[in-house]
Amino acid sequence: MNMKKRILAGLLGGALLLTGSQALANPPEMPDRDKFWEEEAKAHTGDRAKYISEKYGVDSAQVEAALNDGVHFGDVKFAAALAKLSGKSFSEVLAMRVDWFQVAEKLGVSHEQLKAFFEQERDEHFAKMAGMDAKTFKSLLKEGYDPHDIMIAGKIAQESGKNVKNVLDKRKINNTWEDVAKSFGVDMKKIMPPPPHPQHMHNR
Repeated sequence: MNMKKRILAGLLGGALLLTGSQALANPPEMPDRDKFWEEEAKAHTGDRAKYISEKYGVDSAQVEAALNDGVHFGDVKFAAALAKLSGKSFSEVLAMRVDWFQVAEKLGVSHEQLKAFFEQERDEHFAKMAGMDAKTFKSLLKEGYDPHDIMIAGKIAQESGKNVKNVLDKRKINNTWEDVAKSFGVDMKKIMPPPPHPQHMHNR
């Protein structure tokens, strides 16, 4: 795998790990990759077909059929993203599924396009979860803060009325986010509810 693919794998590999399609390396460039896909998958345990259709402008019936056939959320999302970037139909792209990087090349979608596309999506997702605009999120990211930490700090800042930087600076190597939340008078369970029980997790 060349360097471009290694970098892209770090950003997008979480989707493939969720599906079991292929095992990709976890390079240090994007330590949040799994967290991004996992958080989004947890956030959309309801009508996933509608969510994907509206987000990427693909046919909801095709998406629903894929989910009902047991295609995992990560593969569905990846196919929908490539369909949007390439102008092809969702079902046409999904049928090409073997190695998503090879599929992207066949569709004329560059590694740079995919990387930029999913970086923007990641930033918007975590910024929304953190209750801040994408510009603020990106500035904190550039300062070296982890995306998941920014998201949690943003939630604590919202609940406590404090500045997100003050919250981030409270997180040390010898404490936890629950400790930080308590110090600001915030109930961690309120801002980060536990994931749904596995028996309630469905493809849709």
